[in-house]
Amino acid sequence: MLKRIIIPLIILGLAVAFFKVMLASKDKPEEIVVNEHVWRVKQITVKKQTLSPAMTLYGRIESPSLLNAAAPASSQIVQVLVKEGQRVEKGQLMLALDKNDFEPLVRQAQAKVNELKAQIKSEQLRHQLNINSLKNEKKLLLLSSKALARAVKVKSKNLGSVSETEQAMQQVELRRLSLNQMQFSVQEHDARQEQFEARLMQAQAELTKAHLALSRSQVFAPFTGVVAKVNVAQGDRVNSNEKLLSFYSIEHLEIRAKLPAKQLLEVQSSLVKGDYLKGVASSGEQSIPLKLERLSGEAQASGVDAIFSIETDKIPFRIGAIVVIQLQRAAQKNMIKVPYQVMYGTERLYQIKEQRLQVIKVTTIGEHYAVLNKNNSAQDAQLLIASDTLNDGDQVLATHLPNAFTGLKVEVIQ
Repeated sequence: MLKRIIIPLIILGLAVAFFKVMLASKDKPEEIVVNEHVWRVKQITVKKQTLSPAMTLYGRIESPSLLNAAAPASSQIVQVLVKEGQRVEKGQLMLALDKNDFEPLVRQAQAKVNELKAQIKSEQLRHQLNINSLKNEKKLLLLSSKALARAVKVKSKNLGSVSETEQAMQQVELRRLSLNQMQFSVQEHDARQEQFEARLMQAQAELTKAHLALSRSQVFAPFTGVVAKVNVAQGDRVNSNEKLLSFYSIEHLEIRAKLPAKQLLEVQSSLVKGDYLKGVASSGEQSIPLKLERLSGEAQASGVDAIFSIETDKIPFRIGAIVVIQLQRAAQKNMIKVPYQVMYGTERLYQIKEQRLQVIKVTTIGEHYAVLNKNNSAQDAQLLIASDTLNDGDQVLATHLPNAFTGLKVEVIQ
């Protein structure tokens, strides 16, 4: 019975001892060492400068020299010599109305002027006649007065009749009445003369209007430009003041763009100082240099219109075209120029210190463009930022890492 218990225990002990020997003699694996991953990146060196930030605006080509020709009177179109978009030279005939609708009005106005001139001449002759007649009336009144005096004297001596005396008195009164009428005619001359002259001035004005309407029956180009639109065709009947065509100068094109309200004070200050801001307008592959000329006199809730003059004679755009404007603002100190990929969002970038990243908050001021190239286009766009934390010589991460965070270990490569 004892053997049956002791033998299994001995076997179990030998098995445990053998397992421990085997476990102790097992080969140990090498210890795994986890190395920190190092990101290979590029860097840029901070350099604070005085630079001009740029702002992006969207403008429209327009012309202050836009001519809208209208019909001076009701007439018929006899010639249309231009087409929409056609370039015309100064003095070139573009459109003609029927002269037969205007020449009778000129002759009618001229006849009225001639008639009034004749009336004025007749009035002057009448006035001279009235002056001479007034002298005669005075003489006749004097003679009638003497005859009355003689009649009264004869009557006082009972040598004459009462009827003769009354007849003499009647003649004196008639002569006095005629004299008064003649004096009134002479005095009225100035008023009648002014009336005739006023009517003559009115008739001359009508004649001038008729000549002007006749001259406007043919539409000539007042300057070199482009036909914007033709509203009529040959044979059309048009009414007075009806629009015929639109025409604008290619030498006086301007660009109008909405200026943000937050930039208004800065731009106004530059204009007051006489610093006219420069810029570039582009559409597709075409670009032209600009200068901020003035601000609109009327403001809106969204901002104020800025009006730009074009500083080139070769303008590839037509009126109404939409262009993108890169406007260089006034120069500012302590600006840092960085590529777009440096920024994380609008106000963060990473500084490299002792091969580790450290997030830095910055303020985005605007864009910056290199000088214009031979095609007048803006190139090498970069961001301008400002930061009180960064100093000259500091290193900033230039490689955009999606997983960047403070403390990430990097290795700078050239």
